[in-house]
Amino acid sequence: MIINYDLEKISKTLEDFYKATDINMNLLKADFSFVSGRAHRERNFYCEFIQNTPSGKKACTHSDIILLEKCKETKRAQMHICHAGLIDAAAPIIYNDAIIGYVIFGEMKLNTDFTSLEKYISDLGLDFAKMEKYYEEIPLFDSEKIQSVFNIAIMLAKHILLENMLKPDFDECIQRAEDFINENLSEDLSIRTISENINVSKSVLYKKFHDSFGCTVSEYINIKRVEKSLKLLKTTDLSIEEVSQKVGFSSAPYFGKVFKRLKGTTPLKYKKNG
Repeated sequence: MIINYDLEKISKTLEDFYKATDINMNLLKADFSFVSGRAHRERNFYCEFIQNTPSGKKACTHSDIILLEKCKETKRAQMHICHAGLIDAAAPIIYNDAIIGYVIFGEMKLNTDFTSLEKYISDLGLDFAKMEKYYEEIPLFDSEKIQSVFNIAIMLAKHILLENMLKPDFDECIQRAEDFINENLSEDLSIRTISENINVSKSVLYKKFHDSFGCTVSEYINIKRVEKSLKLLKTTDLSIEEVSQKVGFSSAPYFGKVFKRLKGTTPLKYKKNG
């Protein structure tokens, strides 16, 4: 599915949300990537300090993925305490029962007691005095206000769709290709196989994928295989080798290489921490 974005409207809407709530919000695509970068974000020195370290950045990314995976699995808005002790939330944007994007928002402080966060941040190896200073600068929200903001964000996710800020644009060829790929992920897929089964030339198929998704057909297949692997890694006792085979990778090492490039961690660490 091709999604067209009205970036001007999106930026203005997210900026209005921040002005009304003092809470950062961003719009994500269905694959969890940001729409044209971070559309609106006020500086949060506490989070910036953490994300300026490789381990902190990795932990933030992993925390976001866990939250978004819950949204994806349930097709409902979700809220959790992130690895740094702040409250984050996300809501799916749904079109014809398919998730086409997410709003993610948060970095909300519910507790003034910085020492209570030690269980979240003790393994980051950062200067606690600086972290406490930056933490104190974050606005405090009570649980009632957080719930109200959560409810507003759910409505905003629907508003973004209704106002055509995200507008699905169907290409029959792409739709047939996506359907064939999704139905045959565990098979040995090739551009030739796909083009023959949907009755288009390889050159046309390659161009359409590049224009629609900004990637090659092979890269798209790898993205879908990794997405399918996430649930298997989290909900089954299958080994990494078995998961790689079930989602169609030629070998576990190659699966691990692609997984780390797309998700920033290894399948084994994701399985242990997910």
